[in-house]
Amino acid sequence: MSANKSVKFEDFLQESFEDGIKLRELRLSSEELLYVKEKFPGAVIKSASTQEDLDRKAWYEINLSPNNEGNELEVVQLENERLKQELESLKQSMNIVTIK
Repeated sequence: MSANKSVKFEDFLQESFEDGIKLRELRLSSEELLYVKEKFPGAVIKSASTQEDLDRKAWYEINLSPNNEGNELEVVQLENERLKQELESLKQSMNIVTIK
């Protein structure tokens, strides 16, 4: 992986697992998957799709805290809340008015 690509991917990983998020589904190339395995040797990585897309990427479930299985619901709820906030921020930045 080139230095520039490595920095961009590192930023992507940092954003993906910020705010205490430990479980994510990510679409990765084989090169990116190797990088994740090297960076997080204790992570549990499961294939979430059986085939690669046209850009040779596939979906993987990345669990950085495999020993905290009881917290999985909490992790999903935190991720859901984070995504809601991100969506709301995007709506505001695009000046979209939602009808309730």
